[in-house]
Amino acid sequence: MFLGSGSFISTTKAPSKEVAKPAVTAKRLMFLDSSITDSSVEVLQLPSPASLRKCALYAVFDGKVYWLRGIKPNINPVSLFVGNSIVNEDHFLATFKFDVIFIFTSLLFLKHDKFISVPQRIYELYRSGVVDSEECSVLESGMLALWNHNVDKVQDRLEYLCQKIKSDGSKDPLLKPNIDSFRAMLEHKVQSLEKAVQKSNLMMGSYCRASETSCHNHVRKNYIDFREGKLRLFCWSVISQMLNPEARSHLVPAKCDFNDISSHLQSTSSTAPLITSGNKGAKQRKITVAKGTPSILGFFKRT
Repeated sequence: MFLGSGSFISTTKAPSKEVAKPAVTAKRLMFLDSSITDSSVEVLQLPSPASLRKCALYAVFDGKVYWLRGIKPNINPVSLFVGNSIVNEDHFLATFKFDVIFIFTSLLFLKHDKFISVPQRIYELYRSGVVDSEECSVLESGMLALWNHNVDKVQDRLEYLCQKIKSDGSKDPLLKPNIDSFRAMLEHKVQSLEKAVQKSNLMMGSYCRASETSCHNHVRKNYIDFREGKLRLFCWSVISQMLNPEARSHLVPAKCDFNDISSHLQSTSSTAPLITSGNKGAKQRKITVAKGTPSILGFFKRT
């Protein structure tokens, strides 16, 4: 990751008169994925995968889309250090690699039982008359651009994941999502995320267990391992937050309520605590954190 600057552009035509610039155009500290080699990036408004009528910010570089998420220290306190200096900015922005298949999965499952072309689904979503605003026009243009430019090979992948009927007089086929195929795709996403977490040694109390192996000379040594069931539940919770309620209801396993994962972990936890001591009679040690420290689950739930 390295630092860069950002610029905001819109997919719609330039307005006839001056309008207030979006807040993102102000000076901000942006953390870019290491694969982004330019010193500046373009920031676009595209639909949020969890709610297609709401805007989210994305960075586009070299044909790839990166989700732009913000951290507000005054609201969710964080400590950020660059080198030996602490950075105190009003707003941090960070890019995360994003697969646009999530946006189109949410779109298809708004009407999962009908054969409709993707452009027609986009028109119906943003021109239904329920919400008529300039923001909807921006989202419609952005979504059509993703489709027409076949970003992340979304056209080919959706044709593979859906039942298809060729439409006379139109280059876009009529698609109806195959629920089993989409479930298999999400299963692959979850497995990939599990492997990435383990490879990166990303340790969290939600899915890790620590066992004390030594307390010699007042130095505690602990062995930390992953609890596969808990890690899988965590990864499903992350993936499910990138889908709208309609898609989640058909694709996410019904045995778990990922909207309230913390209560699920408490109710299904075994008698063994997440952080245990080597001595059976020893008390469970509580790890204290500063008040107001944000949780990663809350971070992924933000749209």
